[in-house]
Amino acid sequence: MPLTSFEKGKLKIAAHVREELELARIPFESIHCKSESLHIPPGIARLIVTVDNCPSYLDLSTPEVEDCELLVAGESWHKIAKFIAGLKKR
Repeated sequence: MPLTSFEKGKLKIAAHVREELELARIPFESIHCKSESLHIPPGIARLIVTVDNCPSYLDLSTPEVEDCELLVAGESWHKIAKFIAGLKKR
């Protein structure tokens, strides 16, 4: 069964975040991009990054995630960059 645009977007976002964290030399324990769970509202993908045993998250809407199917760019890129900048300040 082929992946949906949403699933591809989640994978692309996780890979992008990993690359950006490595470039920023921010040591991280894990990166997850989850959706459809008891604690995550419908239509949302939650990007969770654990740094120094402290998870931080950013919620992205379905259209934002689907827009990242091929390339993380635009408003989603800016939101993720701001999120990563906040991780640097810790």
